[in-house]
Amino acid sequence: MPPEVRTGAPRNAPPAEKMLRRLAIVVPLVLLLTAGSVCPAQSHDFQAGPIAVDRAHTSPSVVGQREDPAFMTITNYGEDDVLVGLTCAVADSVELRAAVPAEVGIKTRSLNSIPIPANSTLDFKPQGYHLAFVGLNYSFAPGERIATTLKFASGAELAVEFEVEPTGDVAGR
Repeated sequence: MPPEVRTGAPRNAPPAEKMLRRLAIVVPLVLLLTAGSVCPAQSHDFQAGPIAVDRAHTSPSVVGQREDPAFMTITNYGEDDVLVGLTCAVADSVELRAAVPAEVGIKTRSLNSIPIPANSTLDFKPQGYHLAFVGLNYSFAPGERIATTLKFASGAELAVEFEVEPTGDVAGR
């Protein structure tokens, strides 16, 4: 007859030892079940479904300035999506742009869309993807918030406010 197999603490083990043995089973199980999962419940500045935006910002503009670049970080917790446009009441349009290497320095070009891969974070920055408020209706002042709506190929829309930061604070973020 095979010997009896027992798991856990012996029946007469002190309560603390029993608790430690239970934790030794439960903790690895919890870690295994949550490993690799991304928690979309994290705090973000703006979020709609699986898309979240943080650190949306632009710089002040001067009288007569027609364009102002804007930057942000987009996190996509869901499936692949594509940023296809933005709307904004204080500019004629908002362009999607990319800074690309040129023969001499960097050249900015307008894009029709920007892919946002599944389970990724994309930083919009001066030397990469960024936005441009074009045809400004007035000059942006520090402390203002510029309301926009981001539009995605999936049909999702996300209202985002770009904070106007004092000059020098924008590129360093």
